[in-house]
Amino acid sequence: MEEKPRIRSVIAQNVKKYRKLNNLTQEALAEAAEVSNTYIANIECGQSWISDKTAEKIAQALHIEEYLLFIPEEEEALNSDTIKERKKMIKYLKTREKELGLYVKNFFSEIFEQVLKEKK
Repeated sequence: MEEKPRIRSVIAQNVKKYRKLNNLTQEALAEAAEVSNTYIANIECGQSWISDKTAEKIAQALHIEEYLLFIPEEEEALNSDTIKERKKMIKYLKTREKELGLYVKNFFSEIFEQVLKEKK
């Protein structure tokens, strides 16, 4: 029998874990994520792969960030503080996205101008 890819097993474990943490049945999760009950069961057994859109829907239904579906449990336990810090950073960056984008654009413009001046 062929072994399931590790990432599929990680996703299966995480969907089941977060579903149970949210006190949801497979049926309730399926309804919230707008997929079939069988599909959720197959994901949790590691029999079905999920697309990016389905991962997004499932994460939203579970009230978690999408990336948490892909983190192995042992890594998550070891790095829970790191995960919290990353979440804070992502939230901060999202609130400052336009300002930071403009800053980066100006920063690189200045560098390119200096490089062009030096080449002349």
